[in-house]
Amino acid sequence: MPAQTTASRQFEAAVHANMGRLIALARSMLGSQMRDSKQAEDMVQDALLKLFRHCESYNWDDGGWSLMAKAVSRNVISCRRRKIGRSLDADDGLYDGIGKENDPAEAPLTAETVELVRQHIAMLPDDWRSALVLREQQGMGYREISEALGATESQVKTWLHRARMKLAKSLRSHLEQ
Repeated sequence: MPAQTTASRQFEAAVHANMGRLIALARSMLGSQMRDSKQAEDMVQDALLKLFRHCESYNWDDGGWSLMAKAVSRNVISCRRRKIGRSLDADDGLYDGIGKENDPAEAPLTAETVELVRQHIAMLPDDWRSALVLREQQGMGYREISEALGATESQVKTWLHRARMKLAKSLRSHLEQ
């Protein structure tokens, strides 16, 4: 067996360091009601295989997160455009973003609130939801999001604004009922 190259070692280290985040990203972007983690994992694996084939031509010194996140995002978008990608909702990372209550009596309320937010995020148009997930959950900048989604930075900002406004309006409307 030939010796492993520096790029392939760096790629392997980047995969190990970021696999959970990549799967969470794919799950969040898929945005459906089902909890089929296998489809998200398959999309991540497919994106990583494509990157591995050309790993020698990329610089992995930064840990590879942005490159791998872009590849996963593009893969999910591509599958969704082909009407193949129908799976999960926002992943358990959303729980961390909202926070966990220490009081057991509050736990059902927290789980209910998280599910409500997930449902309303899932109702957003695909581009709006993808931009929102990449920005708010994954912490990507406008430029990174625009590259991942194949849009201009101003379009990303517009999608984010519209997604936030629609999400706030739909949650307010739901809570007023």
